[in-house]
Amino acid sequence: MSNVMEFIDKAVKVTVSQLADILRPITKSTVCHVIYIVDDSRSKTVKGERQVQKMVDCKNVYLNHDYRKKIITLTGDTNFQAEELKGKTRECGTLLRSDVTNELMLDGKILKSETTEILAYLHKGEFISEAEAIAKELWTPSYYNPKPKNTMGRGTVDPENDFGIINPYLKRIHKIKLLGQWYEVSE
Repeated sequence: MSNVMEFIDKAVKVTVSQLADILRPITKSTVCHVIYIVDDSRSKTVKGERQVQKMVDCKNVYLNHDYRKKIITLTGDTNFQAEELKGKTRECGTLLRSDVTNELMLDGKILKSETTEILAYLHKGEFISEAEAIAKELWTPSYYNPKPKNTMGRGTVDPENDFGIINPYLKRIHKIKLLGQWYEVSE
C-alpha cells in the first residue's frame, strides 16, 4: 500500500483542460484507475443539490468500450440497439459532454467483478461518516430499502457478466492513473 501511495503522491498536477487533452487521442481499449467524487443518488436533494457525495475508487475503468458491441458480445443478440444518450453528447471514445452544464465527463465501463470502493462520504464539502449522514437524516428511503437493479442491456446481460458505466465530470476526478502515470486534477 505504501508503494501505491508513493506513486499517487508523485502525481503530475493537471487542469481539467489538460486531462481532456490527454484523454482525447486515446482510441484503443485502455484501463485506468480513477478516484473521483460523485453525488450519492440515495441522498436527499435540497434546493437542487444532493446532500451527500461519495469519494469512489475504481481500480479498473475501461475506456473506449462500445456499449452496444459489449451487449452483443455478452448476449449474442445482434439485434440489440442501444438507446440514445440522455443529457450527454459523445465527444470522442473517452469523453462525453453534458448537454446541461457543457462540462466534459469521462466515459468508463467497470466490470461488476472489479474492485470499486467508497473511500469517504462528504456533506457540504466536509467529510462525514455514514452514521452521521443517518443522524442528520440526509438519506432518502431508497438508502434503507434499495430496489434490485436490472443488469445492463435492459436486463439482458447475465448477472455474472454484468458491468457498470461511470461518467464522472472531469472536474470531479481527484486522481487518475492513465497509461502508467498518475495525474492529480485541479481546476
